[in-house]
Amino acid sequence: MIFNIKMYEPKKSYAVVKSTGYESVLRHSHEFVEMVYVESGNAVQKVNAETVELKAGDMFVIADDSEHSMRPTCEENDFKVVNIIWCKDFIEFDYSVFSPLTPVNISSRQDMISLVYQALSAYEGNEKYCDGIMRGCIYFLLSGLGGMLDGASGLKNTRNHCADYVELAVKYIADNFYKKITLADVAGYVGLSSGYLQKLFNRERQTSVIEYLLRYRVEQSCKLLIESDKTVSEISDLIGFSDIKNFHYAFKRITGMTPNEYRRTHKIRSAEMNNDDE
Repeated sequence: MIFNIKMYEPKKSYAVVKSTGYESVLRHSHEFVEMVYVESGNAVQKVNAETVELKAGDMFVIADDSEHSMRPTCEENDFKVVNIIWCKDFIEFDYSVFSPLTPVNISSRQDMISLVYQALSAYEGNEKYCDGIMRGCIYFLLSGLGGMLDGASGLKNTRNHCADYVELAVKYIADNFYKKITLADVAGYVGLSSGYLQKLFNRERQTSVIEYLLRYRVEQSCKLLIESDKTVSEISDLIGFSDIKNFHYAFKRITGMTPNEYRRTHKIRSAEMNNDDE
């Protein structure tokens, strides 16, 4: 018998399940993408008429409607897997690299193994930024596997997408700079750990996330100082500083003057330019 199954909840486009033993014996097919990580034990994976042997540390992706089943070849309780499944619309990717099914052993890739359990933890804990975390984990796992299967092209895709994550973080800052946001908020939105986003940001922008946020806020305050009559205290509140002393310190460190000095200087320059035009 062939089952066409859908395992994720209606309100989500993904699911992460850790299972033991004979939970995937029945032959089945599905339209969603399935990524399998073999945590321990051995098994035989049947895909259509082909048979693939699996061992601990193997990971593979089924991204088409192939009929498949998995049978442990060790003690039932010794066989443990983590399944990550998602609707294709949830992640745009060239899934053709995973056909035919080719297991890749990731035992030496602690970064990828960590992503598997980060996805599991976020899903089971229904974390605040679960959608973003899942997208990040899945994409980097796909890119890592693609790179191991397809050499340099997979690495190129990963690097391009790293820049996309940074651009998404920059957009989040531009849309939310006036709020009390933290590195964790930005990282959660884009679906990465704080440390990994920081690493990408430093590489792509040569600065930290928080320093970029501070400079963006100061840039916005400069516009308000020139274009409005709002007080320095009001501007400090509008751009997300909870303490005016912190605003003064950041502003002078970045521009070399105090907010009032900046306002006076630019109003004088503006007046002089108007006089020249007359």
